[in-house]
Amino acid sequence: MPSPTEKGRRSRASILRAAAERFEADGFEKTTVRAIAKDAAIDAAMIIRYFGSKEALFLEATSIELDLPEMHAVPHGELGHVLARHAVSLWNSETPGRALRILLRASAQDGQGAAARVRSVFAAQVLPFLSQEGSDAAVRASLISSQILGYAFGRYVIGFDPLVDLGDEEAANRLGAALQAVIDAP
Repeated sequence: MPSPTEKGRRSRASILRAAAERFEADGFEKTTVRAIAKDAAIDAAMIIRYFGSKEALFLEATSIELDLPEMHAVPHGELGHVLARHAVSLWNSETPGRALRILLRASAQDGQGAAARVRSVFAAQVLPFLSQEGSDAAVRASLISSQILGYAFGRYVIGFDPLVDLGDEEAANRLGAALQAVIDAP
């Protein structure tokens, strides 16, 4: 028989999986605690017990580490391409990619909470990546984030056929050239 803490961990993980699937499919506003509970095969009160609210569950389901490469280890002329390869790989991955797709859709559909979360992730993780790139690092990080988010929005939310059909390597090469142009701009 599983211990109470082991059962609790499994229940929590089941709730997070169900929430991520539901948030990805329906967006934040249309997702209900009851629907998540049904998907996770638990009582809705358990979600409140473990997470406190739908908002707190959303924050945990969309918690993400971009795990950007160490900038000092990358030659300056390759920064855009390294970042683009990493971004394309990340967006296509199961866990962080799903969280990013959920955040992107939610920020487009549901407004300020998800958009604030996107801003905080990119400010906390992309800005430090470019901190050695001069006094306008925040502007460059914002432009780079906009390029990456625009690519992802076109591919995963709008579903532009040319982007959806684009192979990962070609997507990374094209996006990398755009990012490198921002990095190299005077």
